[in-house]
Amino acid sequence: MGFFTGGKPRPSAPSAAAPKAGAAPHPARPGPASGPERETDLAARPGAAAWADAELSRRFAQVDMSHPLLAELAGWARTRLLREGQPDTGRTARNPSGTSADGGTATARSAAPRTDAPSLAALLARRPALTTPPEVVQRLSALVTSDDATPDDVARIIQHDTYLTAAVLRIANSPLHAPLVPVETVQRAVMMLGMRQILSLVTAASLMRLMTPRDVSARRTFWRHAACAATAARALAVACGGAEPGRAFVAGMLHDIGHLLLMGNLPDLATQISRRARQEAMPIQAAERQLLGYDHCDIGHRLLDAWRLGDAVAEAAATHHGPDARDWSDLGLYVHLGDGIAVALGYHMPGDELLRQPARGALDRLKLAPAAFSSLVGHVLADTEAMEQALFGDAAA
Repeated sequence: MGFFTGGKPRPSAPSAAAPKAGAAPHPARPGPASGPERETDLAARPGAAAWADAELSRRFAQVDMSHPLLAELAGWARTRLLREGQPDTGRTARNPSGTSADGGTATARSAAPRTDAPSLAALLARRPALTTPPEVVQRLSALVTSDDATPDDVARIIQHDTYLTAAVLRIANSPLHAPLVPVETVQRAVMMLGMRQILSLVTAASLMRLMTPRDVSARRTFWRHAACAATAARALAVACGGAEPGRAFVAGMLHDIGHLLLMGNLPDLATQISRRARQEAMPIQAAERQLLGYDHCDIGHRLLDAWRLGDAVAEAAATHHGPDARDWSDLGLYVHLGDGIAVALGYHMPGDELLRQPARGALDRLKLAPAAFSSLVGHVLADTEAMEQALFGDAAA
């Protein structure tokens, strides 16, 4: 069941044959929010297919495309590329060897951290941005996971916050639910949406409000990535079990909170990190370690541990870029794969737009058939767009 759709039917995604390694997949499937327009229709636009294939090959260049689940993921990524269309302004793309698209070679950088970069402890001690937890999320998370919580208990927490009350009522009255009678109270919204879905919505809305970077576009980019990763983590928890879906969503929303702390407190350095990662086609955390001596995973782990949202949530933030998933908790596994699904679909952080090979053992632990995984990814994409539409009014802004 989708987060905002209440189980309403969605366009299905036919399974695609796995392409050869390095080849761009061409599965014919409708985009989850594209209505009757099929990928074949979208590809008929002049130059659209060639551009989408080139962009897809660049994004998936470091991934073993012989794996059937990754082939299905690439199919959905291509569908979204065709639907969104080529951006008006070009960008300099780098391939994994560090060579730019025009043949230039990236300049090697020193691995020594900047002398003016704050230590991890000093960064966490700063107060201007994101050093206190979203209290309402903490309270709701504890309440929803208890055995005796009621919708009235949940509503009482939310209705003391004007911003969250408005967000919840907007969702409940949106065309996605189309209630016969307007939903005018938080209590009725909780009963209609369910307590666990309310927790997911409040987490997403609270994180958006916490954002303080100067660049509004960067804030929206962060939220989109977090929301897609969280939606994917929750969907995997529902499909595979082993982790509570609402908790998986919260962990997914917060897994990159270290990025947010950097963007809010060290905006110029965060921009430099993104630029270096993009220019040298290196993982964003590698660029962070070069310039800071630590990365956003370290920041997120320490911050979420201080917030006391649970060891599993903090560990998921610490390990979501790790190399070996065989000993991870199910929650950590779903956050890691949710992060990858978001990047594959184009919901990536600045400078972190290339998909990396999933951690060792991660895909094998899912026990999902390619068709089931493809359906899951299609629902994730539709739910992410629906959440953005409901919270902000338009998914393209």
